[in-house]
Amino acid sequence: MNKTPVAPVLDFRALFDAAPGNYLVLAPDLTIVGVNDAYLRSTLTRREDIVGRPLFEVFPDNPADVAADGVRNLRASLKRVLRHKRSDAMAVQKYDIPRPAAGVGGFEERYWSPLNTPVLDANGAVTWIIHRVEDVTDLVRQREVNAARDRIAVEQQRIIDQLREANAALSQETEERRRAEKEAERANLSKSKFLAAASHDLRQPMQALLLFVEVLKPHVATKGQESLKHLGRGLDALRNLLDSILDVSRLDAGVIQPTIQDFDIGPVIEQIGAEYALIAAAKDLELDVVLSRTAVRSDPTLLGRMVRNLVENALRYTEVGRIGIKCRTDGRHLKIEVHDTGIGIPPEHLERIWEEFHQVNNPERDRNRGLGLGLAIVQRISRLLGHQVEVRSTPGQGSVFAIEVPLGEAIPEPAPTSATEVAGTGQFAVLVDDDVIVLLGLKVTFESWGYEVLAAGSADQALRHLRDRGRCPDVVVADYRLREGQTGIEAILRIREVYGAGIPSIILTGEAECEGELQSEVAKHNLGLIHKPVTPRQLSLALDGFLAK
Repeated sequence: MNKTPVAPVLDFRALFDAAPGNYLVLAPDLTIVGVNDAYLRSTLTRREDIVGRPLFEVFPDNPADVAADGVRNLRASLKRVLRHKRSDAMAVQKYDIPRPAAGVGGFEERYWSPLNTPVLDANGAVTWIIHRVEDVTDLVRQREVNAARDRIAVEQQRIIDQLREANAALSQETEERRRAEKEAERANLSKSKFLAAASHDLRQPMQALLLFVEVLKPHVATKGQESLKHLGRGLDALRNLLDSILDVSRLDAGVIQPTIQDFDIGPVIEQIGAEYALIAAAKDLELDVVLSRTAVRSDPTLLGRMVRNLVENALRYTEVGRIGIKCRTDGRHLKIEVHDTGIGIPPEHLERIWEEFHQVNNPERDRNRGLGLGLAIVQRISRLLGHQVEVRSTPGQGSVFAIEVPLGEAIPEPAPTSATEVAGTGQFAVLVDDDVIVLLGLKVTFESWGYEVLAAGSADQALRHLRDRGRCPDVVVADYRLREGQTGIEAILRIREVYGAGIPSIILTGEAECEGELQSEVAKHNLGLIHKPVTPRQLSLALDGFLAK
């Protein structure tokens, strides 16, 4: 005879404790009477520490958050449940939770989506309230990251659109004047002068983006770091494109004036070799640098730019083998040669490699192989300095680029100087820039380096705040072009007039016109000069190098 199966007895306590959601049971006086395991894990609490205690004694507002309103909002919702005897769903709440006292203590930022539901007895009275919450902290943080990324993307797109509009306008002007060769040359010159004059306005938003991307890093959750890294790479590509276009334009417009002098080529080549050693090693390439202590006559900055562009070109087109930098003399000139074992240049391309945006074996415009402007800049600087540039190449075997530089008078060996480590900790920096976004980015960046910062939009504002603080600046950094026709140099001189002429001071500039006059004025007043856009790392290195002098 078959026996009737006996239904198992449900253990509702065990079911409640194991429920996947976060549940808390409250008495009508808001005392905690029950809690499941998931809720304990989410709130970093233990059952024996919270059951039997008032809800808001266990979970008070974060005293460090002056805007905290979690207790007020939750109390209001629970009162509505008691009054109306029906469920009350709350909007997402910021309600920080206390960390265990045995650990680091304090509060942990959390966001919750709560639902409060009454349990009624046979007479319709509220006997219990079930408080269910969902932890949505990660979702809220991701939304904040996405919003910040979207704002940066919008600003990036705005800059790109400005460049496209400017190029479209210039292309239309060039097309209209193409009928005559003289008119076409005049249109190209107008294009170059326009970009040179507009460089400050184009560099300002780019400078703000570079600063804020760096500032965002410690505030972005792990899930958003990869997206932030891609954004940074995109901004670097945009910055390189902007710099190269403006460099070509400044050279064409004649606003760059070389400073010809006699100097030892050795330190220049040694520095370039050090800069690219790690890049070559990352591609498993050998970088051989043969130093020469020969004196040459040239502009060290512009000549260095030529050699750097040639080394970068060699690195892009060499996948195996080696790259070499060598110097040799013929009695009147020094030849600086850059060798590579790359893909080589077909004979039909040897004349075209100096054209803007022309690249060998890169029809897909892969940005990892640059922008096609490096050799165009080399050719323009060679014309400006009067240095002949030669190229020899064998397809499949490699290329040799050579710069012919006049020899100069021997330079005495400079006395060795001891390096000074410069740190921002405790130092007082005054920052002056009339662009609010760039100023804010500079302020946050300097503060992250340990500086105490005074940020001002003008010299008057800086001096007024300095009088209030009663402290002498350790360094002043000012944008060159300020409002109402004022300059950063004038602002620095006014601050020095009050607080001492020896205050280290640096000019940030996005200017391309009158560069020779600006460099002369900077040198006259013993100022540092940094060109925008500059990354926080580049700014830090330049600042430390200037302060260490």
